[in-house]
Amino acid sequence: MPTRNRSRIFVAGGTGFLGFRVVRALLDEGAQVTALVRADQEEKLGILRADVQVVHGDVWNPASLRGRGRGHGAVIHLVGGMRQNPSRGLTFRHLNFVSARNVAQMAVNDGVPHFLLLSAAAAAGVPSGYLEAKREAERYVQKCGLAWTIIHAPPLYAPNEPRSPLGLLLSFFGALPIIGLPLSNARPLTAELAARAIAHLALSADSFKNRLIAPAQLRRLGMAAERRLRQSQAPSAPVRSEPLSDDEDEPPFGWLPR
Repeated sequence: MPTRNRSRIFVAGGTGFLGFRVVRALLDEGAQVTALVRADQEEKLGILRADVQVVHGDVWNPASLRGRGRGHGAVIHLVGGMRQNPSRGLTFRHLNFVSARNVAQMAVNDGVPHFLLLSAAAAAGVPSGYLEAKREAERYVQKCGLAWTIIHAPPLYAPNEPRSPLGLLLSFFGALPIIGLPLSNARPLTAELAARAIAHLALSADSFKNRLIAPAQLRRLGMAAERRLRQSQAPSAPVRSEPLSDDEDEPPFGWLPR
C-alpha cells in the first residue's frame, strides 16, 4: 500500500472554473497534486499540466475511480452543476449528489482520511433543487466514515470578467459594517480567494477533525492565505555592507505588501 502523504492532494473537478484555480493554489503552497480528469479534458489544465499528476476517470463511473485515491492525504470534490437537463438524465441530484457519493466511496476504499466537499450557501438566485442535492451530498459525506470539511461557498466570480448588477450590489452592501451581516451568504467572493482558502483547508486537514466552513470564514481564510503568499514572494531587503555615514540621510521606513 502506498505511503499516505498529507501534502498529496487529489482533486476531482480540477479543470473547471474553480478547479483550475484550486490546483494552482495547491501548487503555490507546495502540494503534490493529482487531478482527476476525463481524457478529453486534460488540455484544460494548460500550463499546470507539467506540475500535476493527471489520472483519467469519470466521477459518474465508479469503476474508473478504483485505486485512484491511494496514498493521498485528502480528496477535494469540486464537481457539480447548477443547470440540469432532465431529458439527458442530468438532474441536480445526478450532477451534485451522485458524483460526490462516487468520489467519497473511492476515498473510503482507498484509505484517504479526509474528504472536502464544495457545497453552497443558501442565497438568492440559487436553485432550490441544486441546494437540496448539495445537502443530500453533505449528509452522505458526514456518514461515510471519513473526516470531512464541508464548504458552504457563496456565489463566486472572476475578478476581470463582467458581473451582473445584482452581484455588484450584493458586493457593495455586503461589505458594509452591520448592514452587510444579513448578506454574508449572498455576498460574492472571487474565485481566486475561494481557491486559496480551499487549498489551505486541504493541506490543514487531518483524520480527526470535521469542519463546516461558512461563507464569511471562507473569505477570511482566502484573504489570509493570499497575504501569506504575497509575503513569502516579496523580495527581501538588500543588506548594506557599509554603515551609514554621518552625512547620509536616514533610510525611509520599510513597507510590507498587504
